[in-house]
Amino acid sequence: MDFQKSKLFLDKLNREFARLSKDPDNVVRLDIDIMASYVRDLYDALYDTPAAIPVSVAVKPEPAPRREPVPEPIPEPAPPPPVREPEVTVVVQEVPEIKPVKEKKEADVPHSAPIVSTSYSSEKPEPMDAETEALFEEKVAKELSDRLSELPIADLKKAIALNDKLLYTRELFGGNGTAFDSAIADINAIGNFTAAQNYMVKQCVKRFEWNDAKRIEIAKTFIRLVRRRFK
Repeated sequence: MDFQKSKLFLDKLNREFARLSKDPDNVVRLDIDIMASYVRDLYDALYDTPAAIPVSVAVKPEPAPRREPVPEPIPEPAPPPPVREPEVTVVVQEVPEIKPVKEKKEADVPHSAPIVSTSYSSEKPEPMDAETEALFEEKVAKELSDRLSELPIADLKKAIALNDKLLYTRELFGGNGTAFDSAIADINAIGNFTAAQNYMVKQCVKRFEWNDAKRIEIAKTFIRLVRRRFK
């Protein structure tokens, strides 16, 4: 069992389920596919053999074997008692069944026009209101898992998994795959995070309503990923 992967997919399942629970009347087929994909990933992780037991999982240490005293008439010592293997319990949260709803067509999704690529200055950040500044606030990682999740990445396109790409496209780019691909290509080509921040402020935040309550956490996750591109 791969505990690290299992925890990751459990967190994704809980986060996605919490998001869908806030607005159950607007669940689309894409939401169902993402949840099903997380469940399959979790199943695979549960039956996979990890490289090492995660630090966060408490494992009962094995008792050191003891040797019984050897009686004088007996030449060989008695064998040590059998060692009981430690038990590890993993709690898996059940995912309730979601009723399918009519899938929205891409033509019905707002903000369908592609992002227009342009140059952005890296000298100083663009002026932002308080809500937008909160999106770009950088928190210091204290836990080991948080520090590992902030390692530098060389290419945004390769670093974003398929399920996350579907989530970002739907929530942060109005369901427009062309707009998502264009933004990733432009950010990859930018020289530093200040310029990338100016790009997102001008092209994405207001246009795709990243400050909406349903999108704030997803937008922060995407911005942290972009920040890792320039570390």
